Amino acid sequence: MATSVDVTNKNIVIVGATGNTGLQLVEQALAFNYKVIAPVRNPDKLAHIKHENLQVVKCDLMNSSELAKHLGGCVAVLSALGQRGLQISAMTFYEDSMKSIVDAMRNAKVKRLVCMTSFYTKYQPALYPFIFKTVIRLMIGRHLDSMFIMEQYLEKECQDIDYTIVRPPRLLDEPIIEKPVKVQENDYFFPDQSTGNRIPRANVARFMLDVLKDEKYIHQGVAIDIAKT
Repeated sequence: MATSVDVTNKNIVIVGATGNTGLQLVEQALAFNYKVIAPVRNPDKLAHIKHENLQVVKCDLMNSSELAKHLGGCVAVLSALGQRGLQISAMTFYEDSMKSIVDAMRNAKVKRLVCMTSFYTKYQPALYPFIFKTVIRLMIGRHLDSMFIMEQYLEKECQDIDYTIVRPPRLLDEPIIEKPVKVQENDYFFPDQSTGNRIPRANVARFMLDVLKDEKYIHQGVAIDIAKT
């Protein structure tokens, strides 16, 4: 296992901090005494969070040189970046943003990355449940394709980066569920259908921070979910 994280260094960067999952990451990281740098396009979206350990900076994430300036001295980058809305044509948001992040990390000599994608990023409809073909693929298929290209970029070209890819199902804006998160290593969903296919964003954020703390699943992609009740 790689040992890239200095446990005495509590400085982290959270990208996608103004999204719903990113907000959970910021709030929980601060509660765990991390010092958080949040590079965002619109700092006003984080103006409601007042904390001495939060530094909000205006930054174009697609400009790797600009982003690298804010990574110095940090131990890790956590990404909850996402793009909202339906997309009919092919998109490149996820791979483009990740290439910028990785370039900035290399320039700033930061090795640890924990990023979020989704269930079903790899197109294999014969293995996935019926709802994938009838609902999910139609709604967010272009997003999933771009996420998969991003994942392939990390796996094939970023072995110098200690990345973990976290793949949750449908995200809920609900309080955290106080029960263990199930993990399916190196997979894109739970083939045994043992989970509910929905998880609070708060649970995803906690899992990402736990992965960072424990240095688990380095150079892996993991599906996560809550067990069926």
